[in-house]
This record gives sequence, C-alpha cells and structure tokens, in this order.
Amino acid sequence: MKVVKGLSSAVLLTLLLGSASAVYADEVQEYALDTMVVTATRVEEKAFDTQADITVITREDLEKKHYTDLGDALKDVPGVTLQNYGVTGENYSSNRLYINGSSNLVVLVDGMRANVNGSTSGALSPSEYANLDTVERIEILKGSASTLYGADAVGGVINIITRKQNENGVRTSISAIGGSYNRQTYRFMNQGNVDGTYWMVAAQKNLAKDFKDADGDKISHKVDSKDYKLTLGHKFGDNADVTLKYSKYKSDYERPANGGLLPQLADRNKGKKDIDKLSLAWQQKLTDELSNSMVICRNTNNLNDSYNKPKSIWLMDLKTVGFTDQLTYKVDNNTLIAGYDYYKDTVNDYSASGGSNKFSGKSIDNKAFFIQDEFKFAKFFNITPGLRYTKTSQFGSNTSKSVTIGYDNDKTNVYASYKEFFVAPKIAELYSKYGDPSLKAADGNTKEIGIKQQLGNDFTATLSYFKTKASNMIAYNGATGHYANIASENTYGWNFGLNKKFSDKFSSYVNYTHIDIAPETAKKNSNRDGYIPRGEWKIGADYTLDKLNVNMFAKAIVKRPGRMVTQSTVPDSFKSFWLCDLNVNYKATDNIKAFFKVNNLFNKLYTDQCYNMTPLDSSSNWYPAPGRNFQVGVEYTF
Repeated sequence: MKVVKGLSSAVLLTLLLGSASAVYADEVQEYALDTMVVTATRVEEKAFDTQADITVITREDLEKKHYTDLGDALKDVPGVTLQNYGVTGENYSSNRLYINGSSNLVVLVDGMRANVNGSTSGALSPSEYANLDTVERIEILKGSASTLYGADAVGGVINIITRKQNENGVRTSISAIGGSYNRQTYRFMNQGNVDGTYWMVAAQKNLAKDFKDADGDKISHKVDSKDYKLTLGHKFGDNADVTLKYSKYKSDYERPANGGLLPQLADRNKGKKDIDKLSLAWQQKLTDELSNSMVICRNTNNLNDSYNKPKSIWLMDLKTVGFTDQLTYKVDNNTLIAGYDYYKDTVNDYSASGGSNKFSGKSIDNKAFFIQDEFKFAKFFNITPGLRYTKTSQFGSNTSKSVTIGYDNDKTNVYASYKEFFVAPKIAELYSKYGDPSLKAADGNTKEIGIKQQLGNDFTATLSYFKTKASNMIAYNGATGHYANIASENTYGWNFGLNKKFSDKFSSYVNYTHIDIAPETAKKNSNRDGYIPRGEWKIGADYTLDKLNVNMFAKAIVKRPGRMVTQSTVPDSFKSFWLCDLNVNYKATDNIKAFFKVNNLFNKLYTDQCYNMTPLDSSSNWYPAPGRNFQVGVEYTF
C-alpha cells in the first residue's frame, strides 16, 4: 500500500506540473520498413535491406512495453530463448540465453564486445542491463556473424545501441514505477547537446521482494539494485566524434537455494554483484569515401553469490580489456570493411562450492583481423565475401570464411549465405573443477537462405531457413563430471513473420520460429534435452487513439518437454502453453506520460527453467515464474 500511495502522490504531482514548459520535447520516432540498423554489416542500412534475419527492438517499443531489463525485452524476440531460475536473473548460472538454439553468441554495447567469459552458463546476465531508458534500440542478428563479430558468433549477435542527442537542447526526465511484489523503480536521466558537446547522465534504483506464482505459492525473491551511466562526447564538425562512456551496476539479491515450493522460503541464497564498464570511442571521416572507427574498453565483473552459506559460496572476479579498429571504404557499388579486434579475458579469482572448486590468475586472449567486401552488380544483385583470421593464446589460429549472395529490388530481398565459425572453450570450461584443459576448439558452419517481401506499403512478410553443422562442440558430460567435446551437432530451423500496419492507429505482427537440434545422446531429448521449444509463436498488436495507446503481446511455447528422464511426469500444459502481456499508455501532456502493465494476463503457471517441470515435487529444482502481476508508472520530462 505504501508503494501505491507514494506512486499516487507522484502522479498527482506530475499532473499539477503538467503546464510547465519544456526546454526540449522528446518525440517518439516512428519506425517502419525504413528502420536503420548497423549490426548486419557494421555499416548503417535499412533493416529491410539487410541480407540476414534481424529483429529490432526500437525506442518506440521500449517506451510502449516497459520492459524490466534486457532479458525481459529479449523474451519477445523470435528465435531467442532465455531461461532464469526465478525472477532476479542475477546469478550467472541462471541466465541461459540462446539464439537459434545456440548459447554461443556475441553481445555488444555500441559495437563493443560485452560477453562475460568467466561463467559456463551464458554470454551475460541480462538483468545487469536494467535501465532501458538509456537505450535507443536493440538489434538482434540471428545466425552466424563470424566474419565481423568473432568466429564464436554461432547463434547470432545482440547489439545494444545507447541513446545520443544530436540536436542542440537539454532534456531531463524523472520516473517512478510501482507494482506487485513490492516493486519500486525510480529513474533520473539528463541528456543534452550544446554546440557539439553532448552528454547523458542516468541513474536507476530498483527494489523488489518475494513474489507469488500462478497457484498463489510464495517464492523467494529479493533485489536491491542501483544502475548509473555517464556519456560525454564532442563532435568536431562533420568529420570527427569522440565519446567516453562509463557505467556501474550494483545489486544485493536473494534467490531460492534449490527451488521447490516450501523449502525455498526458508532456504535462501544471498548474493552481491558489482560491475563497471569503461570505453572510449573515436570516429573519424578521413575522406568522402573513407572513415575509421576505433574503440577501447575495460569491463570488470565481481560476483559474491551465496555469501550467507560458507559451503556454497560462489565468487567471481573477472576482467576484460578490448580494442577494435575498423576502416570503411564506401563508393557507389562497393563497401569494403577491414579491421582488427583484440580481447583479453582474465579470471583474477574463481571459487565455487565453498572453495573446493577454485582457480585464479588465468587468462585467454584473442586477436583477429577481418575483411568483408560488399559488391553490387547488375543493378539488383550483390555478393559479399569475407574472411576472419583469429589467433588465440591457447588454441592456435583459424581462418573463417563467409559469403552472402543477394538480390534486392526494394520490394523483394532474397539472400543465401555460408558462414564458418570457430569457438574456443571458456576459461571455466578449462580450469574449474568440472573443466578439462585438453578441450579442443569447436568449429563448423551455418548455411542460410531468406526472403523479405513487401506485400504493400505497410505489409511485410519474411521467411528464413538455416542449417548449422558443428564439430567438437562443448557440453557437460554427466557421466564423467567434466566438460567434453561431443562428436558433432546438427541444428536446423526456420522463421516466418508477417508485419502489417493497418492504419496510423493500428498495427500488428505474427512470427513463428521452429528449431530442431539433434540429441547429444540416446538418453537425452532433442533441443538441448528438451530445454529449447520445438516451436514458438510471438504475436503483437498495437492500437493508438489520441493520447491513449494499448499494446498486447502473446507468446506460445510449443513442444518443450524438458529432460527425457522426467518428461513422463510433466503435465502437457507445461510442455505447450500461451502467455499474454498487456500495456496501456497514456500521454497526459507533452511532458507527462503514464502507463499500466499486466504481465501474465491469464495467470498461467509455468517455468522458464526446464530441469524440473513438475510443481508437485516440492523438494527441489522447481523454479516457477510469477503469476499475474501489475505495474503502474509515470514519467515527467522537462
């Protein structure tokens, strides 16, 4: 009740301030077929013209759907699967993120690599990207992107593009959000541009406590996090731009120790996290045709999980330094990109299971040269060959090749591609208690064909098919208790989508994704032992009338049985089901916006984590998602 009363006061205050004049009014940009993206080719182009399967979460999407964090946003993307133990997502082992069924993916922030290479469970913790007010858009490239972003980009690339004010002016926003399970979120952001000098200062505090699942059972959950971001840059005319960025994320959290319905309430694991990222970027236009982009970065990750239980403490002290430089030469029918990447991942300290699983002072570095040349010919045709030479500190060198052939006449975009990859083991897969220093790097290739078709000015259809063949992929071997190279892995899948804007007021989309991954052994199900759904529907509709906007999202999980050893006890309603979310937005004035959101609208009992999918087993490993829950928020801009 305190949260609701406090939020009501905030709403009343902002309504009273509604007549205040704004120094700078932020208008939401309308995105359609001409949405600009950079991830597919490292050069800005229209999303429709990219010869790859790419999804864009735009600034407009972020403002209408009010995602809690990056993970919440990615759950809406076709072909992306995120599995959490509960809600916080803070523990690294609880963030199993997949694109096209692969956990080998690259995460970028403004084009700079942000992967965490100290954990075996995922590329990053999406909960650390909590303040999406600072994000302009999120580009998700599905399919191998080895030449441009690293030979380990098997499943795809997630590129988070932060906001930058290009026009003169100053804008400040404050917002408050309250909701179920005592959720409170407070945000502040100031951004501006004065004669080429631009900045952004942002802060967020997020609080939440225990939640209830759809059956009304109380589940352990607590988070107290703080997020700070600073951007400072200057544009020197039209020829040069320098940007310094710093971010800090700190959290105190609680999570269930071993799942279950009754034991987990008393058996809580407490954790702390402290992460910071620093980068400096320089962009220089050398001639009308030639430009250069250079970035250096330093990221640190510190985790102290289960510190209240000496026998279960999990410590990680990680550091990554990186450097990337890219030259782009662009003329009428030719775009040549060449560059150099360097990254070094260091585990200063790693300790798990109360110290029985411990190592420190281990590092791996990766150097790579890459080149890609897009050549257009015969008016509508193009061919894009590429090479990436990678040299690792422990696994030798590799040359990955790629080629894309396409046809694009503005209404129809057809492409076919072949891309190779090379995946070196993570540090924990080598040196932890469950690791094996003799592991080999995995390699393979992905073949993809796709078509994008404009069926009308505001109606688009997309269809893509991919097949991935890999050798020596790394997986945990339960029989030996160590990570091992498996003989081979074959994956295929396809994605179909329709996007229609019926009028200025109403639009909708529908996507279906199918993924089939061969089982690792005869004792396991296909699709990562039943963890990845065979099919997934994602449907959205958006309606705007004057100051009111209503946004609905529905997702269907199709054929996700979980582990073979437990699937006979899993109810069919947990193997295939629907979920729905509803957002209602109201723009009271140019300065004031409010929203009301309902997650899990029809109160469906389900879990994202598939190790145990039977809620009747209250002993362990049952991690339900929240039942129906609400959020209400208001933002004031001046």
